[in-house]
Amino acid sequence: MWKTLSEWLLAFLNMSRELQENRTRIRRPEERLRDMEEALKLLAQEQRHTREIEILEREKLFLRLQTETQKRKELPPPRGKHGS
Repeated sequence: MWKTLSEWLLAFLNMSRELQENRTRIRRPEERLRDMEEALKLLAQEQRHTREIEILEREKLFLRLQTETQKRKELPPPRGKHGS
């Protein structure tokens, strides 16, 4: 009887240990998945920010081009070599 009881107790302790090990093994991939999700969110945010900066830079260049074009339109026409 004591042998059977001790075998059951040993089996219970082994199953408890294995259960804890399995829970730990399951947690690791879940943590890695959360880390990857967070990294992807940060990457997407960085890409949006980069696109916004690029849009602002293009707008700034376009405005400079408009300004330079307007300045050239306002210049007097060039004189001929022999004068008019």
